[in-house]
Amino acid sequence: MIVNAQNAGARVVAGTDTPNAANVQAELIAYVAAGMTPFQALKTATVNSAQALGLNVGTVEVGRLADLAIVEGNPLQDIAVTYRVWQVVCNGRAMSTIALLRGRIQP
Repeated sequence: MIVNAQNAGARVVAGTDTPNAANVQAELIAYVAAGMTPFQALKTATVNSAQALGLNVGTVEVGRLADLAIVEGNPLQDIAVTYRVWQVVCNGRAMSTIALLRGRIQP
């Protein structure tokens, strides 16, 4: 049903009300299982969400802000690799997942 809505022109936006990003990752896996391509599923958590909020983020290009999650593997081939975050770039600074999990995030 979600794929039908998307194909009809609806903007599908991934999201969760928990502070745990793993729920968004599970949502992306569910979208792919429902028939979205991994690329379409990734867009629900990036560019679609940014557009819905009217923000100038969500894509990696000149003039936009970007925080990046670097994963082990290619999420366009296997969306489940979004669980395997190796490093994050936040506010232009590379951070290990260990530092993030320990709460050592500095703006």
